[in-house]
Amino acid sequence: MQDNELVELIKTEPDRGLGILMSEYMGLVCTIVREKVDKVCDSFEMEACAGDIFIEFYNGINNYSGDKGSVKSFLCVIAKRRAIDLFRKKSKEFGNVSIDNEEAGLELRSNANVEKEYELKEQKKELLDAVDGLGEPDREIIVRKYYLGESTKQIAERLKMTVTAVDTRTSRALKKLRGVLQGVAIRV
Repeated sequence: MQDNELVELIKTEPDRGLGILMSEYMGLVCTIVREKVDKVCDSFEMEACAGDIFIEFYNGINNYSGDKGSVKSFLCVIAKRRAIDLFRKKSKEFGNVSIDNEEAGLELRSNANVEKEYELKEQKKELLDAVDGLGEPDREIIVRKYYLGESTKQIAERLKMTVTAVDTRTSRALKKLRGVLQGVAIRV
């Protein structure tokens, strides 16, 4: 089913449309949530978060535009944001837990590991900001190719571009990202 058909079905027959949406993308959404909150949440909280993601998609269905990306990418963005929010919330809760509390399941880490993790998180944030700064369709090409693992051919078909155009835009976008991350403004 095409994205525009699925969105229309969700608008006209919400139960059926959401059922199809969830059967198609629940695995992906749960993987994104699990990846972000596995250390701080139990399976019930992760499932609740996944359900909230589909509810948020449904509530924002009128904000969805196929021109800005696919249903899959829209769901991925919502999932990442929701999971990060949940992680922050749970991390604050764990901040008030005693270190002696074995039930919390917290791992004590050396200062070096904490510093390294923080540095990696900052680098990821900087990279995501740089990718967001690419503009469309370059941002979507990079996300699809390197985050969602789609082939150049799949991206070209979805964005109605030639494979050569996608390859060229990918190359230019990567060059621009390298420049931004190295602190050098590169014009492409």
